[in-house]
Amino acid sequence: MARRQLFLNIEFADRFRKSYAEYQVREQDRIDELVMALSKGVNTPGMRIKPIEPEKYFYEARVNDADRLIFRVENGTLRVSDVVPHDLIGKYGR
Repeated sequence: MARRQLFLNIEFADRFRKSYAEYQVREQDRIDELVMALSKGVNTPGMRIKPIEPEKYFYEARVNDADRLIFRVENGTLRVSDVVPHDLIGKYGR
């Protein structure tokens, strides 16, 4: 994620759609902003993007203090996988 890359394709997993629907409008707006920033290759310090250990297949980005957006990049496509509480990101590291 070091270099800036514009993603023309964004895919949303069913799991993401389900978890997104459970958030209130304010949080959904923040998630939308985060996805758009990622799609434009923007990486600000507040996003705190980092790979999820140990496999580093998925990345996490900070939605707020408690929640993280889970995504990966594959063949030039931004694949948005889920939004989860910070404590649950470990399931994406295995």
